[in-house]
Amino acid sequence: MVQAEQDNQVGELVQLLEHQRVLFARLRSLADRQKALVIQDDPQPLLALLSERQRLVDGLVGLNARLAPYRSQWTSIYSGLDESRRRHVAELLEESNSALSSILQSDTRDTETLQARRHDMVNRIDALDNHARAATAYAAPGRHPGRGLTDERA
Repeated sequence: MVQAEQDNQVGELVQLLEHQRVLFARLRSLADRQKALVIQDDPQPLLALLSERQRLVDGLVGLNARLAPYRSQWTSIYSGLDESRRRHVAELLEESNSALSSILQSDTRDTETLQARRHDMVNRIDALDNHARAATAYAAPGRHPGRGLTDERA
């Protein structure tokens, strides 16, 4: 009975890790699409993609909660696996960690691109504001040399 229960636990763990790998692979694919949308500066499809990414992240959060009991007993569970299962679990974890690392790096680059674009836009707006103030100042009455002066020789 105990062995059957352990086999069920291991089977569920492997299923959860395989599902995690699939979700991370989907996120990786969306991160690649996100990069293209950031470069294209196309906000509507980018917002739709971010919404899709959020759904996947929510799925990972739920999955993480289901993996929590396994993590709390990880050493004993992992050491109890036969060699074949241990390798498979290690590969699943490696793939998920690699995908996560790649996603984080890609997101960091996208964030830097968006921040640079935002900084450039702020500078342009500031320049336009300065030009508008200068134009207003020159257009104000009493600010134009020579205007409103009368010829006192007359």
